[in-house]
Amino acid sequence: MERLNSLEMPSLDVPRFIWRHRKAVLSTFAVGMALTLVYLAVAPRKFRSEAKVLVRIGRESITLDPTATTGHFVAMAETRDAELHEVEELLASRATAEKVVDQFGPLVIMEKKGKGSLGDSLSWLNGVNLNPLRVYSIRDKAVKALQKNLGISAGKKSNVLTVSYKATNPQHAHDVLEALLTMAREDHARVHRTSGSQKFFESQRELLGNDLQEQEQRLREFKDTHGLASLPTQRDAQVGIIAALQSDLLRARAEQSAAQAEVDLRHKQLRDQPAMVVTEQTTGQPQTAKQTLREKLYELEVREQELAARLKADAPQLVQIRTQIAEARRIMSDEQVSTETKKGISQTHQAAALALQEREASLVALSARCTALDEKLAMANGELKKLNAAEVDLNRIEREIDLVRTNYRKYSENLEQVRIDQEIEAAKISSLNLMQPPTFSETPATPDPIVTLAMGGVGSLLAGIGVALLFHQPSHKRRFRSRKVQEPAHENGSAASLPRSLEGAASKPR
Repeated sequence: MERLNSLEMPSLDVPRFIWRHRKAVLSTFAVGMALTLVYLAVAPRKFRSEAKVLVRIGRESITLDPTATTGHFVAMAETRDAELHEVEELLASRATAEKVVDQFGPLVIMEKKGKGSLGDSLSWLNGVNLNPLRVYSIRDKAVKALQKNLGISAGKKSNVLTVSYKATNPQHAHDVLEALLTMAREDHARVHRTSGSQKFFESQRELLGNDLQEQEQRLREFKDTHGLASLPTQRDAQVGIIAALQSDLLRARAEQSAAQAEVDLRHKQLRDQPAMVVTEQTTGQPQTAKQTLREKLYELEVREQELAARLKADAPQLVQIRTQIAEARRIMSDEQVSTETKKGISQTHQAAALALQEREASLVALSARCTALDEKLAMANGELKKLNAAEVDLNRIEREIDLVRTNYRKYSENLEQVRIDQEIEAAKISSLNLMQPPTFSETPATPDPIVTLAMGGVGSLLAGIGVALLFHQPSHKRRFRSRKVQEPAHENGSAASLPRSLEGAASKPR
């Protein structure tokens, strides 16, 4: 049974099959080629104008909206493929097509000369909405016709777009494509800028300018009130004054301590020194009483010697004189020696007193100097505290001025950028550059005779084969049906006889 199933659909010999049905194939091929020739004869000739647009990196792709940034150049946020697709969408947009239609007129775009169409002939069905060819808007129909004849393609890894337009008139194709590219470049520059930016930035700059003037006036009044010219310079000068005063104060206090120690020492030395000293001392003066007694005693001793030589020892004169001598000696022994002494002021004591007075005066001067230095140092520290306190307020005011000045500069730069953008737009400058302007060719682009004949020939041949298959199918079914009727008669036959019989039946001509 499996062998029978494999033999139910025999393989088809294509050359033999075409030869068998050659009449049907040739007839169909001839009819197809005739239709192809008729199409070539009556088909309208389409002329194509082609242009190439270079999408270079420009202000539309490397900058952002000045209302959102500082106006500086930034890196591209999108790929070049996305930008090329954006330009393709702009070229193929309905808005651009409508502008071109409005410029040339719907009838010119559709290339009609005012003749009535089939839809106009069926206009009596418009009331019941049964007119399948009804034209609701001639402008919309022209827009669709323009978009249909417009071709846009982009090469791989290229920044060049190929834009083409087909029309029955080469000059018309050239003019429409040129107008389309001009409007697309204008729209491309327009869509990449923000309307109303200039007025916004002008108002903001004026407000910031007024605020900046007020802040600067406030800074000037603050400096006049606190006597500030250059705070860092004044602070450095004040710190220098404080350092000098501290150095002088330390030196004065050291000198005061040294002077105080010297004054104490001189006081001690002055207490140990006498104010008066002996300047002259005379001993044994000739006119003293003791000297007179000594002279009398000497005279008595001489008289005694004389009497002792003449008289005896117990002579009354000798005894008497010896008694006088003894009394004179007793009186002279009791008499003290007379000394004359002269005293004067001590020069050492006087010099020490003078030096002490000088050091005491110097000590008083040093004390007064230390007091004055303390007062000046306190005043200098007070001035430094005032400067430090004023520095906080001054920094806050200057910080506010810097912020306002920065914003003012930013808005001024953005305003200048907006002005430049407007000037660029007014000058029709865009990043879409024409690498190749719209071409003018009098050679029809469609239909192409060679391509049309080749496609018509291939189509006609395939159609002939299809017609032959259509006529061949019923006979095959009949053979298959007759084969099924003959199957019971050959059930007991040999396996080799069945293929031969089937092969013979297939080889028989119809």
